[in-house]
Amino acid sequence: MLDLLPERSAESVAAWLAQHPTITVVCRDRSALYAEGIRRGAPHAVQVVDRFHLVKNLREAVEAFLHNQRPALQAAAAHTAQALTLMAGPVSAPPMYRGRRQCSHVEQQRREAEQQQRHAVWVATYEAIHTLHAQGTPVAAITQQLGISRPTVYAYLRRALPPSPRSPQRSGQVLRPSMPYLIHRWREGCTESRQLWREIRAQGYAHSARTVSRFLTQLRRASVAGWAPETQTSPYTRPQGPSPRAVSCTWVCPEAKRAQDAQMDVDQLTQADPAIAQAYTLSQAFLALVRERRSDALAAWMTEATTNGIEALARFAQGLQEDRAAIKAGLTLPWSHEHVAYCTSSPALWPLEVTDPLASTACRDGLWWNE
Repeated sequence: MLDLLPERSAESVAAWLAQHPTITVVCRDRSALYAEGIRRGAPHAVQVVDRFHLVKNLREAVEAFLHNQRPALQAAAAHTAQALTLMAGPVSAPPMYRGRRQCSHVEQQRREAEQQQRHAVWVATYEAIHTLHAQGTPVAAITQQLGISRPTVYAYLRRALPPSPRSPQRSGQVLRPSMPYLIHRWREGCTESRQLWREIRAQGYAHSARTVSRFLTQLRRASVAGWAPETQTSPYTRPQGPSPRAVSCTWVCPEAKRAQDAQMDVDQLTQADPAIAQAYTLSQAFLALVRERRSDALAAWMTEATTNGIEALARFAQGLQEDRAAIKAGLTLPWSHEHVAYCTSSPALWPLEVTDPLASTACRDGLWWNE
C-alpha cells in the first residue's frame, strides 16, 4: 500500500491520482464515489471492478431477497431436520430434569417486553433510513445523523420490509469443536453433563460445564421431539430457520465446499418455492460467469435478471449496467484486489489497486500499486 487517503471522497481520490500521472489501470469496488474520482484524476486509466466485490454484492442482493422469504426458510429448516433425522436416526433419552425453579410468568413477560423494545428500535431505524434516503440525504449524512455504520444503512436500504423480531440465540461456538464427540457419547447412552464435561476437558476444552449442560438440554429436547441429536449442531435446522445471511453465504459458496446440511437446505428451498429456485439459478449463473471470466455472457445475464420479477436481483443487475465497462474489464483483465478486501478491516482504508508501468510492487496503508 502506497498511501492512505485523508477521507472518503471523489476529490481525495482525484487529487491523489493527479499526482501520479503514469497510472494506467485502477482496480476498485463498485462505489460510484471511486468511479467519479478516477474519472477526474486519471481519465486515461482503465477502471476495473474487482471480482471479490462482484460476488459480495451478489450475496447482498440474495440476502435482501431472502429477507422476504421467512416462511420458506422455516419450512426448509423443518424438512432439513427431518432428512437429517432419517439419515442418522433419533435417540431416546431419560426424562428432562425441570429443576426446582421455573421461569415465572412475570419474568417471561419482562423478557418479551425487552424483545419488543429491541425490535421497535430496529423498525424505527429502518423507517428513518428509508425516509432520509427518499428525501435525498446522502448515506454519509444518514450515518452521522442516526449514529450507525454505512453497512447498516446499505443493508436496510436493500430491504423491502422492516426487520422481523428475533429471539436471542446462544451461539455455542466455544463448544462447537466438541459437539461431534458429545453427540457420539450421547448415542452411546452417556447423558450426564458433568461426566461429559470432564471428558472433553481432558481433550482440551477450557470452558464452563454450564455450556455443556445447556447443549445436553438441547439434545434432550430434540429427543423428546423425535429429532436426531445431529440436528442441534446445524443452523439450517433451527425452528426459526437459518438467517438470510447464512443462506446467502451458502449460495455463493462452491457446491463442492458446502456442508451436507447446508446443501440439504438449498435443495429443500429450491424444491419448495419456484421463485427461490429461479433466484438460485440466476445467482449460480452469475457466479459461473465471474469464476470462468466470461464477460460475453454478462449482457444476457443482466437482461434475464432485470426481467425475471425478482426485485433484489433486478436492482443488482441495473447497478451492473451502470458500471458495465469496468465490470467487463474485471471479467477480462487479471487485476483484482481480493487480498486487499480480506486484509483491510478498518473503514479508514479505502482500497484501490493502481497500475503504474514505471513502479514496482509496494504496499503501505491503503493504495496498491503494481507493475
